[in-house]
Amino acid sequence: MSETSVVHDAVAPFLDLAIHSDGPAATRLILDLLDRGATAETVIVDVLAAAQFETGRRWLRNDWTVADEHVVSGVTQRALDAVANTAMPPTRDGSVVVACAEGDWHSLPSQMFAEIIRSHGYHVTFLGSSTPADHVARLLTRDRPDALIVTCNLALYFGGVSRLANAAHLAGVPVIAGGRALNGPRALRIGADAWEADVESTLGTLRQWADRPPPPSDPITGDRLAVRLDIDSTALAAVAFDSIMDSHPHLRDLNAQQIDRTREDLVFIVRFIAAARLVEDPTVLTEFLGWITELLEARRVPVEALVAGLDALAPVVEAFDREAGELIRQGRRHLHVA
Repeated sequence: MSETSVVHDAVAPFLDLAIHSDGPAATRLILDLLDRGATAETVIVDVLAAAQFETGRRWLRNDWTVADEHVVSGVTQRALDAVANTAMPPTRDGSVVVACAEGDWHSLPSQMFAEIIRSHGYHVTFLGSSTPADHVARLLTRDRPDALIVTCNLALYFGGVSRLANAAHLAGVPVIAGGRALNGPRALRIGADAWEADVESTLGTLRQWADRPPPPSDPITGDRLAVRLDIDSTALAAVAFDSIMDSHPHLRDLNAQQIDRTREDLVFIVRFIAAARLVEDPTVLTEFLGWITELLEARRVPVEALVAGLDALAPVVEAFDREAGELIRQGRRHLHVA
């Protein structure tokens, strides 16, 4: 049986052990794959990351709760740490620092990427979840790595990527950005020197920079209205929420949890609008609306509730930023609801 099939067949049993909180057995399963010849990269990508993706899919479909997701993620973290403890000493001269975007507390995908880079012989310093940009700058100035790698899996943290990129550039360190929320144009607009989609291309860039590092970059300030929109998202959402309550009296029957969730969703919409403005890419918002529509449908919440939220936000946001108001109108059309 090939390495690929053996590893692929391990995802379901790993998830079964993880959801039942059997961390020791799940970790033994992962270490056994390494003993049988699977590489650390293969185990991380094809078992641990695949298991986390499936966990997210089950949560989105309302098959698993947030508590279930936390249980599985905790077991995955333990297994990943066990894989990291098998790493050999660095075999290359190069060194990198890997960090989540500032503000992002979901460190597991970033740590997976860091351990894969480490498995290719690099000296890796992993900073974990949200680290203040000024503290990162001090570390980079002290250690002088070849690159800072910033991962970003939610558009909410584009501003955090930009702050880390500015900190790195002030320290004379180039920046590679990656993660599910980014593509090439988005990454470059928020200050990265390169965007890479996977480990192989990241390694290629690191090898290229070892001989020809990119020229120094100027700090990125970002669109001031976009930055302000993100900062004021809670206040703007509150105004829109009051408008919804006035125009839809039946919503006053919502329980406290439903009310809190509605407020939270409105804040998220404003923050994704700000992210779309920051990278000048309206698909940031439409992608989020597609995701949240699937989430609401799985929980039997009609899409009309989301449309009501967009309609309430539109005049509030447009008074603040005309282009952001146009983004809401585009997003509403994307939902194909009358």
